[in-house]
Amino acid sequence: MISFGVAILVCGLAIRFGDKPERRVGVITLSGWIISLIVFRNSARFADIGLMLVDGVVAALFVWVSLSSRRLWTVVVAAFQMLGVASHLATVIDHRVTINTYKLSLAVWSYGILLVLAVAVWRSWRERRRGESV
Repeated sequence: MISFGVAILVCGLAIRFGDKPERRVGVITLSGWIISLIVFRNSARFADIGLMLVDGVVAALFVWVSLSSRRLWTVVVAAFQMLGVASHLATVIDHRVTINTYKLSLAVWSYGILLVLAVAVWRSWRERRRGESV
């Protein structure tokens, strides 16, 4: 639940203080987290197919944001999300990938997305403040 709290904080800041791409990524990320909590099926042995589908849709939406905004940080966010989907696929294809490795990789990419989004919001806010002071 700490991770979800961090996601709410970062996405809330993105929605409140970000430009259009930051707001879009914030809404998509927060929606993905909430839907993931609803469809999550905790298994000690197998990857969660419902979670993989949610992450796949989120990845497609991130690619759409990236193509429509043409900002470099959106490409990084889309790439992190696609790595998360690849983690799902690796676990489904090869059962030698342990469930703990699977969960750790999903956490790493999720925190990467939140970090990139937080930096993007900060830079957007800073640029707006610079523009107001001129």
